[in-house]
Amino acid sequence: MALHLDDPAVTDLAHWRKLAEAVLKGADFDETLTSKTLDGIRIEPLYAKAEGRAPIAGRPTGSPWTIMQRIDDADPVRANKQALTDLENGANGLTLVFKDSIGAHGFGIDAKAELVADILKGVYLDAGIDIALDCSPRGRNDAHAFADACKALGFPPNTVRVRFGLNPVGTGARIGALHGDGAQVAKNVSAAVNDLIAQGFKGPFVAADGRVVHAAGGSEAQELGFVLASALFYLRGLEASGIALDDARAMIEFRLASDSDQFLSIAKHRALRKLWASIETQCGLTPKPIFITSETASRMLTTRDAWVNLLRNGM
Repeated sequence: MALHLDDPAVTDLAHWRKLAEAVLKGADFDETLTSKTLDGIRIEPLYAKAEGRAPIAGRPTGSPWTIMQRIDDADPVRANKQALTDLENGANGLTLVFKDSIGAHGFGIDAKAELVADILKGVYLDAGIDIALDCSPRGRNDAHAFADACKALGFPPNTVRVRFGLNPVGTGARIGALHGDGAQVAKNVSAAVNDLIAQGFKGPFVAADGRVVHAAGGSEAQELGFVLASALFYLRGLEASGIALDDARAMIEFRLASDSDQFLSIAKHRALRKLWASIETQCGLTPKPIFITSETASRMLTTRDAWVNLLRNGM
């Protein structure tokens, strides 16, 4: 039997609900088939096709994802072996996780140029491999360690694809304190960005990172609100330092957590793109695609019966 999705007999919600209520045999429809998110947003059991929605600026159709493998082993020999093995077996990017960063979880590498260089021996940084830094509250030191490692390994900055991940707001939220007031923090991060630009790196340089909120039990709206507020803080600081607004927005990347609720995670990422596009419009800019890093959420993992984490990580 062919199923025609444009046939009203198939897609009419009122007709479907009548059939569903018959199956429920008196059970309450809303209590049985609907639910709510942590923010109180109602989730329906079935949705009609959305009409008249504006397209969301995203990656070109068919563009591949970048598979990032975290490198968080403080031992440079083991970390280098892991990095090379991962790149040889499907990963096309590495995340260097520094000690005390949001994603360290008790692990992490030291911000020493020679150590970072040892970890990256044999990695062709000029061959299109993506590098991301998961920075600590001492993000400028982490960035300098990576930059000096590139120099020691002989890779010109403009040949290296790196997202520096400077994130004083996110790391400050994790430890409960900023290094200085808001104005000083903005000045410091902007100075770090301008220094990296002067060396020849292309960025992005700062990360509006919501993982700390998600890991603390925050809802989707709370995570998005934190990310947008962080991004605006960085955008204003970069513009105040003399960087044109259109250039400044390209220096910001976004980081979100994704958990076992696939549909809600997808909706959160789509919502971020739409919300940021609205901010760009209010700034007098034409919306452009943003770079989003999505990381497997730590809060959905378990220490008991840990094998089920394989399933959760595969979502």
